[in-house]
Amino acid sequence: MRVTVLGSGSSGNCTLVATAEACLLIDLGFGPRSLERRMRQAGIDNLRPEAILITHGHRDHCQGVGRFVDQNPVPVYTNPGTRAEVPQLVELDCWKPFETGRPFSIGDIDIEPFPIPHDAAEPVGFRLTDGKTSGVVATDLGRLGPEVINKLRECDWIVLESNHDEEMLRVGPYPWRLKQRVLGASGHLSNEAAARFLTHHFDGSSRHIFLAHLSRKNNHPDVALYSAKRALASRRFALLESCRLHLTHQSRPSIVLEL
Repeated sequence: MRVTVLGSGSSGNCTLVATAEACLLIDLGFGPRSLERRMRQAGIDNLRPEAILITHGHRDHCQGVGRFVDQNPVPVYTNPGTRAEVPQLVELDCWKPFETGRPFSIGDIDIEPFPIPHDAAEPVGFRLTDGKTSGVVATDLGRLGPEVINKLRECDWIVLESNHDEEMLRVGPYPWRLKQRVLGASGHLSNEAAARFLTHHFDGSSRHIFLAHLSRKNNHPDVALYSAKRALASRRFALLESCRLHLTHQSRPSIVLEL
């Protein structure tokens, strides 16, 4: 299984997962030319996405879908709530519905969409496995409850939100109402919340964790990375040595994992 986060943040989100039998995009928040450039930068421009899965209906996760499908008629998988939320998705002839909580398969990848707390119509995270390797995409969520934490167990890689530093957000330039939204239970996961997960609930099975959806104004890559490293280092069994942390970026791809 190959995994890379081609972009993550308010400028556009997209994660690519590829196996011998399938190549999937999870979200597509930027246009086809940007996607092509990022895949070329990642050294995977030989791959051809065969399907798009959408986590929720916010623009930074789906605004590139229509243009891509016009040029590349691939199926687009969403639940009914997300489709109804986004007019361009309603117009697609290639829509493939899934039911939140009910697994389905594309090629050799088994996919489980699970509910997450975010202020969208029917937001989900995805757990994916090809029978040998498993991973989870869990971003755009205000909190990590027991159900989501359970999905993060016994997997090889995780794309986990680390959106903001709470103090930077509180003193930063956002209007108060937007600050309240981001900090709320249906907002975005902070560095501190991600660190609490890594300290108290992470089972240590994942060899790779991508820190995702970092805010440009209310976070800094070094701050997010330090927070997560400190959390792993605090664990009794020195998880920092067995789990690698990877930063994601707004305008360029992350490292490509070969698992």
